Amino acid sequence: MARTDDSPWVERFLMLHRQVRSAVVKADHAGTGSRNAKGDDVKRFDLAANDAALAVLQKLQLPVIVDSEESGRLKIGSGTPCHRLVLDPVDGSDNWARGLPLSALSCAVLPVDAPLHPDWVEAALVGPLEQDTPLIALKGSGAWRGSERLETSKQRNINEATISVELNHHSPIPGLARLMAIARGVRCYGCASRALSLVATGATDAHVDVRGRLTAESYLAAARLVIEAGGWVAGIDGAPLAAPESLTGRVSLVAASSRELCEKIVKVLGDEGY
Repeated sequence: MARTDDSPWVERFLMLHRQVRSAVVKADHAGTGSRNAKGDDVKRFDLAANDAALAVLQKLQLPVIVDSEESGRLKIGSGTPCHRLVLDPVDGSDNWARGLPLSALSCAVLPVDAPLHPDWVEAALVGPLEQDTPLIALKGSGAWRGSERLETSKQRNINEATISVELNHHSPIPGLARLMAIARGVRCYGCASRALSLVATGATDAHVDVRGRLTAESYLAAARLVIEAGGWVAGIDGAPLAAPESLTGRVSLVAASSRELCEKIVKVLGDEGY
């Protein structure tokens, strides 16, 4: 398989990660600046991270469309854009504000007119804000952390799996409660990009979010990491993941270390007598 350093997106991603990390470390962790299109509070470090990311892209002089959680849609560079960047400057803002080490810069690169779906992501970045080395994936070329190739755990059985679930603003439905009781271990991280990335690295075996609240900027890049690392991503009914029309469209998902584990999780969520 090809190494990710064969692509120009690797150096661009490294620059993005470096500059955004620097910006959020220096920014006010407590202040709130405004609300974004989803109605969420935008903290000052969110704005600082967004400004830093846009500054890098402007310096690169690439003709791209940027869809950012914080600033909406922008065209950068001259000429006709070939790519669309779906950007979350700080996924897991509440974690970062409280000093919890579970937040990341998330950036997915798609053809400019492509649906918001992991299958169309050509290059993906999940850059943990407390770490120097980001996770990068290129479609068909694998997922990497530096020179380390990422692989899922390949776990197939729920009772041997450590899973993460997102419970923020949500009471577990019966199927999810049953899944949590069956699994070997359950975690809740409050950051979709990091939770999915942990599946890609093999640290956890699956991530489940049934709330219907996930928006594309927080999961597109990390879902591509899971796929490139050998995992499986689907809707909670087992069907292909939905493709929202915009960054305000919301989905639920299951991401797992193997297709077999994903299918078993879907069965339990549907309460079909696992």
